[in-house]
Amino acid sequence: MSPTQQILDKFTASVNVNETYDIVDLVNLLKAAAKSGNKKNSNNGEPKVKKAPSAYNIFIKEQMELLKNDGTSPKDRMRQATANWNKQKAEQNPEQKSKEEGSDASSE
Repeated sequence: MSPTQQILDKFTASVNVNETYDIVDLVNLLKAAAKSGNKKNSNNGEPKVKKAPSAYNIFIKEQMELLKNDGTSPKDRMRQATANWNKQKAEQNPEQKSKEEGSDASSE
């Protein structure tokens, strides 16, 4: 069953034909039918599997918590966290940086 059909089925089930609804009520019922449950299921109705966070996701989350008390804006905290990530990656892989620089020079 398609997601649209699931929403329509939920909407139809929530409407009582013996009651009178105005357009706002019907819109709210349709929104409620669309919200309920469709985020936890994939298109084929199976529960979605949540992907494990990457090393970058974990690092950025930790950095944002550490930088939270600096009183800076979230945008500036994200810039600093990204700079810290790039610095850490460069320290861990110094040979990768030299390979990238070599490929840039050869392409010119």
